[in-house]
Amino acid sequence: MTFAPRHPVSSDITTPRLAMPDQNLNAPFHDPQAPGLRSSKATLFVRALVILVPVLVTVILGALFFGWFALDGRLSVSEGALVVVTSFAFFWVVMSACTALAGLFWRPQPKAQPTRNLKIAILLPMYGEPAEQTIGNAVRLLGDLHRQGMHSFALHILSDTPMSVAAGLERLAVSVNHKRQPNLQIFYRRRAKNIDYKSGNIRDWVQTDGHAYDAMLVLDADSLMGPLTVLQMADAMAAEPGLGLIQTVPRVLPGHTLWQGLQSFASDVYGVNMGRGFAMWAGVDGNFLGHNALVRVRAFAAAAGLPHLPGAAPRGGVILSHDFVEAALLRRAGWGVRMMPEAEDSFEDTPETLMGYLKRDKRWCQGNLQHLRLLLAPGLHPLSRFHLLQGAMAYLASVWWLVLLILWAVPKGGAATPPLFSAAIPTPNLPPLTQASLAGFVALMLVTPKIVGLISYMRRRGVSLVRVPRFAGLVLAEVVLSALLAPALMVQQVRAVLRTAWGLDGGWMPHVTGRSDLRTLLRFHALETGLGAALLILALVGHLSLWLVPIAISLCLAVPLAALVQMPRSILDFRPIRQGIV
Repeated sequence: MTFAPRHPVSSDITTPRLAMPDQNLNAPFHDPQAPGLRSSKATLFVRALVILVPVLVTVILGALFFGWFALDGRLSVSEGALVVVTSFAFFWVVMSACTALAGLFWRPQPKAQPTRNLKIAILLPMYGEPAEQTIGNAVRLLGDLHRQGMHSFALHILSDTPMSVAAGLERLAVSVNHKRQPNLQIFYRRRAKNIDYKSGNIRDWVQTDGHAYDAMLVLDADSLMGPLTVLQMADAMAAEPGLGLIQTVPRVLPGHTLWQGLQSFASDVYGVNMGRGFAMWAGVDGNFLGHNALVRVRAFAAAAGLPHLPGAAPRGGVILSHDFVEAALLRRAGWGVRMMPEAEDSFEDTPETLMGYLKRDKRWCQGNLQHLRLLLAPGLHPLSRFHLLQGAMAYLASVWWLVLLILWAVPKGGAATPPLFSAAIPTPNLPPLTQASLAGFVALMLVTPKIVGLISYMRRRGVSLVRVPRFAGLVLAEVVLSALLAPALMVQQVRAVLRTAWGLDGGWMPHVTGRSDLRTLLRFHALETGLGAALLILALVGHLSLWLVPIAISLCLAVPLAALVQMPRSILDFRPIRQGIV
């Protein structure tokens, strides 16, 4: 055990340290050591269906809307914009449905037969998290791995904790665990300066100690993984020398609050199937989530050194959402990046409250919008560019939906001086059955991922008759709460996008913990509450389409809903559904 920064851990002093140069984002790069894996024909077929079917459906829907609004012989500016915005937004909805459907056909890869053993470092980056619990979880994983499998493991705790008191607790936790299990390799180092945040923390380790290992298992402070899952990943990497990264599909831990229980239930019932569908069409052109992943150290060092983007933060500077970019650079260099849903015992935590979740989301928004600057970087795989676009669209979609709501509220082909909002949307002269069919199809696409997720969950786990009422109640609670919270999430994401566009840097901050009092919630959700109240007033005086009233009511309920979801999850019996390492 060592506390000294930059202390080499390899006993082989002849092994040279690894260089991790900044990648040139203005020129292609190929790692001569990369075998150059390609996705299978079956994967490419599924990929074509998942991407091209939404394109086809979107074109048809756009044509129908165009014909709908042009029935009176003219097309207003608002109607033309509505067709374009609706079609683009609906592409992502249909693609989500197609991904969920693909997940039903997913089958696990055959068990890998490794040809060699790997020396693996478990990396635990920390930034002020509770030391005893965080380090204890990682040490338990190391102890379980020490007793089985052909691979060898060591734990490296990489602290960026700025507070000296918290850092002292980290050192104490390391010392206690080392005394309890002296046979385990546990290393600790704390950086004096938090240069480039988490990506810089891992890069520092790669350059100083990475030469001693074949692979690194990257954790977050809130990660939990089962030993059999880690060994499964290690076997797969040892058997396939062309894989540079293996990413699990982490599920959310149930936590203590209703918000955490809500997220956990959704990830287990719907998220697993979506992850499987994504793995079906991504193949070895997959993505990196930044944690709960196994990375080949030399491939990462050669291909994934992140430069600073030109200009100042938030649009320039340090790449915050580094994981997507690192995956794209690995793939550019010729290394495979594979999603591995069959490695099931992989979990992460989520902030305890809605406010904590939204504060973390602001940082993710800033980082994901930086991806737009990298879309045209030379040499990237087309699917890597698509992943980067998806990352940005996770936040731009809220802006898109807000524009869509506004356009639906603008009168269609109205008077010379129309009001901002109409009391009702004019109904084009289409047969009622056609209108109902269109509305039904749109609604079906929106709920398909949840319906398919339920089917997949039933097939995987089953639900006994005695558990059906509780399970149905949880599904209903998740659907209702998610629908009620959606407008507030949309407004907060739009706000985050606008802050980034305005040039306001959110920086990097630890997770928000603990329940918030009423005054804090009122201050944090003032925007949603005020906007909802304004919309309701417009409705009362007849200047708002009545179909927008439910959204206005949801916005007005932002504070009560935020207070509700930070309550203990036991109030709605959001207990874990399945047994696992949790």
